[in-house]
Amino acid sequence: MGSFANERSMLTYVIGASVLFIIGVFGTAYLPFYDDQMQTPNQNAELRNYAIDSAEYRGREVYIREGCHVCHTMFVRPVLADSALGPISQPADYYYEAPAMLGSKRTGADLMWVGNRWNADWHREHLKNPQKILPGSIMPRYDYLSEQDMEDLIAYLMSLKPSPQTEGRPVN
Repeated sequence: MGSFANERSMLTYVIGASVLFIIGVFGTAYLPFYDDQMQTPNQNAELRNYAIDSAEYRGREVYIREGCHVCHTMFVRPVLADSALGPISQPADYYYEAPAMLGSKRTGADLMWVGNRWNADWHREHLKNPQKILPGSIMPRYDYLSEQDMEDLIAYLMSLKPSPQTEGRPVN
């Protein structure tokens, strides 16, 4: 009789855990579809809605292909450490991005607004030889990219700027 009582008490825990899991999935996956901020593009999203035949679009494809998103994040967090990076990222900033490459590890710099921080010549030199530009950098060289891929990637990186309406948004 004792083992049956233990099984019943475990059933309560399993049912409770299942209910909590379902609530979590509902809140995480379903409710955002009803959040207007996530379902309406903002000015930053409009700037990143690249035409399929544009250099920026092709550069984003190079960025994905080369795995840049593995080491670089693309979101500014509302924390003091990110205060110099630019405006805090909003869900609507990523409206047209598929896949959205937020990243989860900052081995390299955050690139959300990198177009504001450096010019095209700096990006070109940095991509060809990161250690020359930033001694001690662990970023690999991308000097093997074709000239077209290099220019498209630079066009994409230079396009990563906040809209004029966003630039005045509080940093923290």
